[in-house]
Amino acid sequence: MAGYLPKGWNGKRVTVRFGSGRGFDARLVGDNAGGITVETIKEDTDEEHARSAFVPWAAVRYIQLLDEAAEGDPGMQVTEKPPGL
Repeated sequence: MAGYLPKGWNGKRVTVRFGSGRGFDARLVGDNAGGITVETIKEDTDEEHARSAFVPWAAVRYIQLLDEAAEGDPGMQVTEKPPGL
């Protein structure tokens, strides 16, 4: 991926998939040259604070916006690392 995610995605639900095909849904906190920061989405939980995690770009296959996903939107494929990595 040659850059950052659109700023409008911050705070929205996304799905993150890895090269293995596995992945998870989360809320995007932010992104930088090293990767993305996400928070878990827990709907039925007693926890007061969401857990956050940093996912390096090298591990990400693609990211798709869930809140406003259009039909047929393939998400943002990660085909190369952001500049500087």
